[in-house]
Amino acid sequence: MFFDSLPVLRYAQAAEFSLTDNGFCHQKTIPFYIFAQAFEGHYEVEADGEFAVCQEGGAFFVPPDTPLKIWHYVNKTSGVMRIRFVHFIIENSRGIDPFFQQKLPLSLPPSVCREPAEIIRRLLGVSRQDKFLYASDFMLLLSRLRAFMTPREKSIYPEIMEKLLVWVKQHAAEKITAADLEKKFPFSRSKMFALFRAAAGMSPGDYILNERINYAAGVMLSEPEISVKEVAARCGWSNPYHFSRNFRKITGVSPGKYVKTAMSMY
Repeated sequence: MFFDSLPVLRYAQAAEFSLTDNGFCHQKTIPFYIFAQAFEGHYEVEADGEFAVCQEGGAFFVPPDTPLKIWHYVNKTSGVMRIRFVHFIIENSRGIDPFFQQKLPLSLPPSVCREPAEIIRRLLGVSRQDKFLYASDFMLLLSRLRAFMTPREKSIYPEIMEKLLVWVKQHAAEKITAADLEKKFPFSRSKMFALFRAAAGMSPGDYILNERINYAAGVMLSEPEISVKEVAARCGWSNPYHFSRNFRKITGVSPGKYVKTAMSMY
């Protein structure tokens, strides 16, 4: 059916804020897409080794799990920086990010940001209780942001590695291990480790843990009032203490602090 192919928003947030701390630098890695426009003042952004200057009225656009360093510069006349942004996590019917193999432009000029900015302004005026209108406007925004993406010239992973990574993403809410991967795919333990080291820079076990924690982080962001015990159970941990310990291992902070920090700015 046609509707089976429509993407699903697992998390969607639109917000705005202002600051006067010229040159303020913010660093974090977060599990959602960010489109952030400075309509007064400007950004400088470093994302996973790439650097860009965003003009006033322009925006930066980054995928999930990207190490970010963001410098904020106020408008010289007003002494203020004003920002509107959206965060989102999107999945297709298989539970996979449909933009997985798309390349995003780190910096976008003001000329192409006007329509997305108008939609974000409209989202800010919509009550979150009106879920249909909020979601429909957000999907319209995503269709505009999709136009900025370009297919990668070639897959960033070998075809078989893509299958491995997709399988992990599809089962990130379950208590999966590297042993489950070995049962599912016809590779020896040494071959599996070599593939993950080459493609992801980590062992299969570490990659699985990262994906499981990222999934749990997305659940907490979409349901900020959820308890640690509940999110642990929903995401395949029988012991909330073990979940919190692994969460801190991957993110560097407790689940509660992670949600509070992630939702405070960007």
